[in-house]
Amino acid sequence: MGRVWIGLRKQVEQLRRLAVVFAVPIRLKIVTELYQRDMSPTQFFEEFGGGSPARVAQHFEKLRKAGWLRLVYRMEAGGRRRGGREGIYRATELAFCDHPTWIALPYSIRLAVSWNGFREIAAQVRGAMEALTFEARPERKLTSERLLLDEQGWRRVSAAVSEEFSGHWEEQEDARRRSDYTEEELFRFGSLLIAFEVPTDDDQRFGPALVASQEPMIPFPVRLSKVFMDEVCIQIIDETNRGDISVPEFHKKYGKRFGLSRDAIRRRFNKLVRIGWIKVVGHKTGGKRRGATEKFYRATGPALYDEDRRGPWANVPDSLASSDDWATFAQLSEQVKKAALAGTLNRRDEMWMAWSMLSLDQRGWESVVASLEALHAFIRDEHKAAKARLKRSGEEPIVIVAALGAFEVPPPIKEP
Repeated sequence: MGRVWIGLRKQVEQLRRLAVVFAVPIRLKIVTELYQRDMSPTQFFEEFGGGSPARVAQHFEKLRKAGWLRLVYRMEAGGRRRGGREGIYRATELAFCDHPTWIALPYSIRLAVSWNGFREIAAQVRGAMEALTFEARPERKLTSERLLLDEQGWRRVSAAVSEEFSGHWEEQEDARRRSDYTEEELFRFGSLLIAFEVPTDDDQRFGPALVASQEPMIPFPVRLSKVFMDEVCIQIIDETNRGDISVPEFHKKYGKRFGLSRDAIRRRFNKLVRIGWIKVVGHKTGGKRRGATEKFYRATGPALYDEDRRGPWANVPDSLASSDDWATFAQLSEQVKKAALAGTLNRRDEMWMAWSMLSLDQRGWESVVASLEALHAFIRDEHKAAKARLKRSGEEPIVIVAALGAFEVPPPIKEP
């Protein structure tokens, strides 16, 4: 049996639950927002849209059945509810892979998740800069540094970033509880925690040789959902990360194990081509094929530099492009792209590409800022300590980029 399926046997149910969230983009927004605060379907619709109150309510119910939402209480009839009692819900957890599931996923999926996560960060940073909320508060905004570490230093930094991520959500919960008594308004803040390895030179290459492919016009969470719902698709992607493979070869290797016919496997290969996870890279004829053509497939990588023409980096106004803040983020973006191309972005399981949307009061904001400043100082101290250890040990240094940020974000735009 393949490595991925062995690694994912205990995580299949989690992936299927994640598929429920990712299947429709608004469900991911529902889970994210309701992890910050309690809301009813009507309240969510009034703030974010989503087609109609009835349609939003259907998504709430689907998420509740899958365990993503829990009913907190019901509001009594009256007011705008026109006689109906309305449920108030809260998300039970954030929608992301836990560590064991993450490290078992095929490389190309992890790379795509990391890149699309950074793409979302870029959109949020640019949006905040253009709306002038990025500069609304004088405290911590964005720092990005290139540092040298050894293995011990990398582990310590990664663990500290993980602890910081958890701490931000604890600060949000504390702020929410305080606001119940103080009635202080909570503001929306974004925090980013990024740590990854960068190549030491432009010729370095790690990981599978993925093929370039233009991503389809399908929201990325939906693409993930279609894979997470079917462990056979994950195994196909893993095999195409390892090298070129055809439908007959995959059927011979896994058909009996999964109890699938060659036609059933071919349909999955065709689906993965349509949604951009694999690509036809070769054909063979002759021999036992009896005149038929055998197609060979390989996993795809994200179209990184296409984003400069159509993504969050496209058509940046001169006023923004000339700012120091955008220059810092643009430099970080280039480092992420180079690391993705070289294979170092996801070379280490403990890499971080986290974006958190938080609802905080003034005390919570000050606490997050202080915590990020302490983390920044800790990372710099680890850099100094690692340099001393490297001189003694002769160990090959690890070059990392660590980026930390926190800033106020503009209010959400209501979708039709």
